[in-house]
Amino acid sequence: MKTFFYPESMVVVGVSLTKINLGKIILLNNIQQGYTGKLFGVSTQEGRIEGVPIYKDILDLPEVPDVAIIITPAKTVPEQIEKCGKKGIQHVVIESGGFSEYSQSEHSLEQQVLAIANKYGIKIIGPNCIGTINFEKKMFMPFAFFRKDLVAGEVSMISQSGGVGNTYLHALPENHIFINKFVSIGNKLMLDEVDFLHYFVNHDDNTRIIICYLEGFNRGREFFDIARASEKPIIVHKSNRSPLSAKIAQSHTTALSASDAVVDAAFAQAGVIRAEDEEEVILAVKAMQLPPMKGRNVAVLSRSGGHAVISADACAKYNFNLITFPESYINTIRNLYKTRVISHQNPLDLGEIFDYTIFGKIVEETIKLDEVDGILFNHLYQSEYEAGMSRTFLDTVERLVREYNKPVMVAMISDAKEMLDINMNHPMPIFNTPYNAAHALAISADYYQKKAMRSNRGIIDTTMMNSVKTQIPYFDTIGKENREPLLHESIQFCQRVGVPIVNGILVQSAEEIEKTEFQFPVAAKIVSPDAIHKTEVEGVKLNINTKEELKDVFDDMKKSLYDYNPNAVFSGVYVHTMAPSGTEFFVGAKKDPVFGPIVLAGLGGIYIELFKDVSIRLAPVTKAEALEMIRELKAARLFEGFRGKEPLDANAFSDVIVTLSHAIASIEEISDIECNPVMVYSHGCMAVDARTFLQKQKVASPTSW
Repeated sequence: MKTFFYPESMVVVGVSLTKINLGKIILLNNIQQGYTGKLFGVSTQEGRIEGVPIYKDILDLPEVPDVAIIITPAKTVPEQIEKCGKKGIQHVVIESGGFSEYSQSEHSLEQQVLAIANKYGIKIIGPNCIGTINFEKKMFMPFAFFRKDLVAGEVSMISQSGGVGNTYLHALPENHIFINKFVSIGNKLMLDEVDFLHYFVNHDDNTRIIICYLEGFNRGREFFDIARASEKPIIVHKSNRSPLSAKIAQSHTTALSASDAVVDAAFAQAGVIRAEDEEEVILAVKAMQLPPMKGRNVAVLSRSGGHAVISADACAKYNFNLITFPESYINTIRNLYKTRVISHQNPLDLGEIFDYTIFGKIVEETIKLDEVDGILFNHLYQSEYEAGMSRTFLDTVERLVREYNKPVMVAMISDAKEMLDINMNHPMPIFNTPYNAAHALAISADYYQKKAMRSNRGIIDTTMMNSVKTQIPYFDTIGKENREPLLHESIQFCQRVGVPIVNGILVQSAEEIEKTEFQFPVAAKIVSPDAIHKTEVEGVKLNINTKEELKDVFDDMKKSLYDYNPNAVFSGVYVHTMAPSGTEFFVGAKKDPVFGPIVLAGLGGIYIELFKDVSIRLAPVTKAEALEMIRELKAARLFEGFRGKEPLDANAFSDVIVTLSHAIASIEEISDIECNPVMVYSHGCMAVDARTFLQKQKVASPTSW
């Protein structure tokens, strides 16, 4: 990866000697920016562009460049890749469009390129991209001109879209956020977001914060594993949320769409910050440039009473606590100013103070309070008279932030020209509105909490993993019969791996019912490979009290199945003692095509579709992660006790989550497993139904636990 950012020589294939074209812009850009490496060009004729030698063929180059940038018509690219291989060029950026993003029929063209690249061991970025930038080396691969005054910072970016990436390249410096490295990955024919995330996280000391713009994942599980291990903040602007955007993204960069709920879960679990748009990305970067918000206790200081009220609303929106200032603090700040403060509550209204030396002292007295995790300061000022003093104040705040290692989000509120200037030119991260400042505090607090959860997640129970794996032959036998597991087989599997579940018997005739002893009342459930949804064939009957009633139910279910499907296979009826009534939840696990094994839990039974109260994690999960899943449900209060009822047993329910998460992660043969409902009681829980489906194709697997 390093060569793509630190090339000592580059050739641009597709330049024009006679007019400005995209290839020529790349050369001119590097010349004007001061790139110190060697430059070459390839055109239809020989010559020079600003002293850069231009050759008619890649094979005519006097030496082997580190990187070739190809920007010729798509149909010519395979030939150019072949020439790169013969010349010995090992790193190629294909900026040409007209591949799979243009038409599915062009996949064959990409496959030609890939085959040639593999033959010669060539690494490829693209096609349909704008390459890389290294602001340290003044090296620019995009076919667009850039300002010469841009400096290298500590933020690096991976963008699936060249256009969106270019937008960020201009927007970030306008907010005093300077970029170190940038890569546009386009169609991701070979190298993708995982390759460059790995490089930025593990091999680039000059990158401290990572931004990604992504429309889909090639290797979601690997992205997750790298992100979860990263100590560098990762901010992802992930689009492609809806069916409409998925269709557009497919035509744009052949993005593989993952379930958005799974993406959210993976990001939360890995400690990735998800941003909705460019503005939120900028807020997140600024938040990461300041010390972490280690709790949710906020002090609001405001030069405007109205903005103080707005700030209180914003803090409420983001679930912050506005602390009560201690009396000792009130007495201290009273001695700092000669005029009165409108109110000594939080928010603290400083509207009648005009001595700038006092503001810094009040911030220091506030940031010193142990009960304060962060400060929101609204600085309303007139640039005509207060611009210089405001910058001096920001310098003071910047010093205090470093000294006390707590965040102070300053909302600078002035005229548009002043805001643009101070945003671009002052090193202290600042915000335009109280809501933006509060939002940044929330991003910081949430990130700190996710990192803490990530660090304290505990370890995966390898003993359980190994125990679950012993059940693989059970599914091998079923798979060889080319069918899905039946109800009783799914229940038996759950029993074997330790899920508390009803224990019953499969009966296949009225005679068996007569011979068998039951503990009434019982439940009866149809068993058939053709009755996945039992209610569709009237295949569930509860509270049966006698054998005669059970035999009637048996006959009715059999008839109902054949009425539904005359060719159906009737395997019998599963009978079990009625479980005590409880609160219905569910636990499910499945193989996501992008992120691999996942586990889901939430309200179950008839409520599963109505409330959609579901928590998701990538599997396997630890006990701590399972308990966290329960806590984030809307129904979490039921586990604390609600309206005089005893608390439900979160410990027992979390064990079911852990067990099924281990099952889906350990047994490749399983694609889906679900226990619904799981009756949760004040002491213990009991699953009363289970379904299992086998894997039809291989999906991503965890590379680490």
